[in-house]
Amino acid sequence: MKTVIYYLSATGNSLYAARFLQASLEGAELCSIPEALAGGRLAVEADVVGFVFPLHYMGLPLQVETFMERLSMAGNPYVFAVATCGVPYLGTPFADAEEILRRKTRRLDAAWYLRLVSNYLPLRDTAADWRIRIRAWLAERKLKTIAAAVKGRRPHDTWQLLRKTCRRLHEEWKARQPRIDEAFRCDAERCTSCGLCEGVCPARNIRRPDGHPVWQHRCTECLGCLHICPVEAIEYGGKTKGRKRYRHKAVLPTDLLHRWQEGDAAGSGA
Repeated sequence: MKTVIYYLSATGNSLYAARFLQASLEGAELCSIPEALAGGRLAVEADVVGFVFPLHYMGLPLQVETFMERLSMAGNPYVFAVATCGVPYLGTPFADAEEILRRKTRRLDAAWYLRLVSNYLPLRDTAADWRIRIRAWLAERKLKTIAAAVKGRRPHDTWQLLRKTCRRLHEEWKARQPRIDEAFRCDAERCTSCGLCEGVCPARNIRRPDGHPVWQHRCTECLGCLHICPVEAIEYGGKTKGRKRYRHKAVLPTDLLHRWQEGDAAGSGA
């Protein structure tokens, strides 16, 4: 049984979850959604197709939405989705995925929220270490349950509360996309020009003409650049200063860097 798991990850939660499922499902392959988009790898033939991604503004991340719309799936695969998040059950990620798949005469067979740690520092500081450890323990238990369900190709539904309100807020956020990155600032005196911010950006939205990051107005607000900076030179708005940066402990910074192939198109719409 061939399994392909597509993932999007900025601070490691979704990559950790995708790797766990890969290890639990014999012969499963992992594929980065940004890299697949950029390289035009938009067709899959597999018995099981999975999507693992973070919750963005209570809905699908922009690149996940684009990728699902463009992906061609041969045959009749079992399709599942896992949304990593800080607060589960609020939002419409799976309803939105179902709508996209329905237009392609496919269906979402199973969906789960996986609670880990929110990385959205403009809203609140990162959770305390003890809370992170508890959520990691609970997440591992849930991932074992998810893996068993996927192996058996069992259907699974989950709550998606306040759908109308969450969808309205998500659509308003999408409309702001060209202006999202205007809130980023880089302290040039602290910046070491290491390039990690550029490498982690899934939209290839960062250029460094003088060694320091300059955002190109196609940000998906994953906040990967903010969290990966080793000297905390990057801030977003006026509330992130002094707040604790986050990365899943099982994931290295280098694991989050994209490996673009020569000839890949730039930008999240690639």
